[in-house]
Amino acid sequence: SSFFFFLPSYDNHSNDENTASDIHSQSSDSYNKTSVRGTIFFVHGGAWGSGQPWMYRLVAPVFLKLNFAVVVVGYRTYPEAQTIDDQCEDVRSAWDKCEHVLNDLVVPAKRRDSSVGDDGTGWVGNMICGHSSGAHVALLMLVNMIGEKMKNTDHTTMPMTHHIGQKYPWVPDYFVGLSGPYDISNHFDFEGGRGVEQISPMKPICGHSRENFDRASPVKRLLSLFGKQREGAAATSPTIQQLTPPILLVHGIEDSTVPFTATSDAGRLLRSCGLKQCDEIYLEETNHQDVIMHFMLGGPAKDSVLNWLLQCSQQKKTTQFQSRL
Repeated sequence: SSFFFFLPSYDNHSNDENTASDIHSQSSDSYNKTSVRGTIFFVHGGAWGSGQPWMYRLVAPVFLKLNFAVVVVGYRTYPEAQTIDDQCEDVRSAWDKCEHVLNDLVVPAKRRDSSVGDDGTGWVGNMICGHSSGAHVALLMLVNMIGEKMKNTDHTTMPMTHHIGQKYPWVPDYFVGLSGPYDISNHFDFEGGRGVEQISPMKPICGHSRENFDRASPVKRLLSLFGKQREGAAATSPTIQQLTPPILLVHGIEDSTVPFTATSDAGRLLRSCGLKQCDEIYLEETNHQDVIMHFMLGGPAKDSVLNWLLQCSQQKKTTQFQSRL
């Protein structure tokens, strides 16, 4: 796995447009740790067979200006990665490595009283975000993390609250999926209608068969976990509802690469698991690439996600979740 790591400018009120600091150009011994409101962990798209993190570096500036650290994650693409699990493992490896980097370089901002609203300085949390196939891989990684935690009956090992002065709280507080295909079997049929199902990397990396397509679908994998939970998990085990962070799915209505029904179907199935919060936003006159360009150059997708993130943060300041990852 590979990733680019960006930190906010030291001067939070600077008008300098060049606010990104690539981790490779700095030493953790050369400056004091930076206070951040959270971290954006972004997984790029590319139809499972292309893409590099540097291509998506312009995702970072808008969040840097709001005092978030930003990680743009890369992973092996097909055919170097032979299975979807390879890609998930790469992204998970980047996630684990980031914990050490964050502990070395940043400290979490202090929480602010929710009664004063968002003052632009308080702790918000960490957001996993992905676009297109990156949204699929990122959600699959999150579901795998939930499955791991469901097996953990020792609640003392789960980070329940955020304490200033301790380790950076590297847990997923939010998930945002942008224009993602979350049901591989359905998307295979859609690609068949476009005549690209046999040349798309999706079929081989997701295992060729319908059975493997279902296994590679994050929503169906979560439904499987939900079924096991209902069959009789230990009373002390954390539940899917407790472990899953707030989810936002965003899609352009004019998307001809991944239809917006991929988001509506996923949202319906996720809520059927009893998730605490799973929201959807549909953008008119917006196609597949428009969504990620909004993040880089400004637009409704970026604005909608930022508004949702800050609203969720305010809600979490007044409502304590029973547990989180």
